Amino acid sequence: MAPALLIDEQDKIEGRARLPVTLLSGFLGSGKTTLLESILTSPDHGLRIGVIVNDVGALNIDAALLTSHDVTRKEEQVVAMQNGCICCTLRGDLLEEVARLAEEKQVEYLVIESSGVSEPMQVAETFSEEFADMHIAAGYDLETEEQGDREANKKLAQILKAGGLSKVARLDTCVTLVDAVNFMQDFATADFLVDRQTDVPQEDDRNISDLQVDQVEFADVVIINKCDLVSKEEVNRIKGVVKKLNPSAKVVSTIKSRLNLTEILDTRLFSYEKAALSAGWLKSLNEEISPETEEYGIGTFVYRARRPFHPERLWNMIKSVFVVIQTEYQIEGEDMDVDEDEGDDADDGDNDSDEDIDMGDEQPQLDPKARLASKIADETFGPLLRSKGFLWLATRPKMYGEWSQAGVMLTISGQDLWRCEVPENEWPTDPETRKAIARDFDGKWGDRRQELVFIGQQMRNGGEGRLRKAFDACLLDDEEFHDWEAAMESDNVQEKLNELFEDGFEDWLETSHEGHDHTYGHVHSHVDHKH
Repeated sequence: MAPALLIDEQDKIEGRARLPVTLLSGFLGSGKTTLLESILTSPDHGLRIGVIVNDVGALNIDAALLTSHDVTRKEEQVVAMQNGCICCTLRGDLLEEVARLAEEKQVEYLVIESSGVSEPMQVAETFSEEFADMHIAAGYDLETEEQGDREANKKLAQILKAGGLSKVARLDTCVTLVDAVNFMQDFATADFLVDRQTDVPQEDDRNISDLQVDQVEFADVVIINKCDLVSKEEVNRIKGVVKKLNPSAKVVSTIKSRLNLTEILDTRLFSYEKAALSAGWLKSLNEEISPETEEYGIGTFVYRARRPFHPERLWNMIKSVFVVIQTEYQIEGEDMDVDEDEGDDADDGDNDSDEDIDMGDEQPQLDPKARLASKIADETFGPLLRSKGFLWLATRPKMYGEWSQAGVMLTISGQDLWRCEVPENEWPTDPETRKAIARDFDGKWGDRRQELVFIGQQMRNGGEGRLRKAFDACLLDDEEFHDWEAAMESDNVQEKLNELFEDGFEDWLETSHEGHDHTYGHVHSHVDHKH
């Protein structure tokens, strides 16, 4: 691979030479460090490589070999903006180090080993031109930031105000390594990150199954490593899951992370838009791929319906087989009021406590391992690995909810207004987008619908039928739907719906997030331990 090939065509047109970058993601033990050693010691690529790693000491390479490369260990340094939005949190260490390497022009290629708990989408945003305006705005905000290291903030602000890393570096390839020994087990775990990692804060409520899916769905290349430690059938099963999760990804099987490095260096595979839209569930919804297919025993299908779910029946179906994660909203200043009430009247606090205990009898305290055992034993939900899409609850006619499940973990959150609730003059102006929106409309109730993609085992062996039957049973029956329609025509719509249907899900708030483009959305919620 000659260095001359590294200049991107668009860069050539614009007369600039940006530093190409490969991002390596994957859990601890997946083989990232072994792959890095292979890159640094290979004579084949002929490149002077810059590497940013979490632990230089873990690289088992003769020091003399490293003299021809630039290897830097950077502690993860997170700069959180005062607005508190997680998507505006900056990886300060990454920004500074990449900017330094790009400016010095001492390396021809950069490889970043992200920590095992990193979400590649967040790192990719740092390099993506789609977010340049956001980075410029963040730079000006950072200049006025009073908290933290003022000098460090000033340096970062300069980088951001220039347009961020997209001006000096280009993300070439997103690579995710998965451990063939543990991949399927990580869909059958109740572990959260804090259960396995000592270097994450206790308040980090992310879970293993969701993070594994995030890393696979956003990758350009997925390396299935340690294939010598499992059977050929298991490797094929993992391939089947990966291809369903991310149909666009190139899938490579390896032993000890050995592969042709042209698969991951200077591939020009990365595009933020492509990566954000590459997930199999999204391609199935958009009918870019045929969902009713099965490969290596892993199948998928799309569930669609034009009736709302009965909230109570839906909850009863999911409560014992999933760890349900919801966003719990709190009105600003609520804590202060509660504290004052508790101080004034201790007896009221006791009564509240008794009420919680009663609720606990109906909905036992969260026991993730018990939920996992229940899911695994369940004929309908046991084989289900991944499902995602949006749902329509009878008690929430204005907003759609997002359903996102990986393994035993199920996140349900409010998303946005149905398009039929938005005036047409506020729809996107692009004609093709407007046509696509119009196609979702059907009859009196507009674009309201259920649309969920399911990926799992045994789909063609009765699994799809069992799932369809379970979800059909949660839909309003004819009489309930008649009552629902009558309530929708009444003067007090929400009041009537609340009288008709029990709804114990957390509230969904209509939120406005001005100045942010979340077209491809990444929502961060916390675990609602009450369920």
